[in-house]
Amino acid sequence: MSAHLAAAALGYAVWWITAIGQDDIQRQIKPMLAVPEELSVIDVMCFGPPAKPSYKRWKKPLDQIMSWDRFNPECATTVAQIDEWIKSMRHKVMYRDESKID
Repeated sequence: MSAHLAAAALGYAVWWITAIGQDDIQRQIKPMLAVPEELSVIDVMCFGPPAKPSYKRWKKPLDQIMSWDRFNPECATTVAQIDEWIKSMRHKVMYRDESKID
């Protein structure tokens, strides 16, 4: 995760592939990296310059999610509120450009 975040902070695109249980990846990657047969590749991360600029994803405003110096109960979210947000809002904001939110 740290490598992923660091690469993204430097402006690189990152593609993280979980290789556990992926027989094709094991067959292709292990010989290239000289990984012994008894070992498995766990993850593969591809880094590179993005083909096109990233879009600005929707996020909650910072004042809704952080507290300074002490806990702010106004920033707390109950389980019921989270469940409701998942049902009513999540599908509207996931993987969407900030300017295209319903």
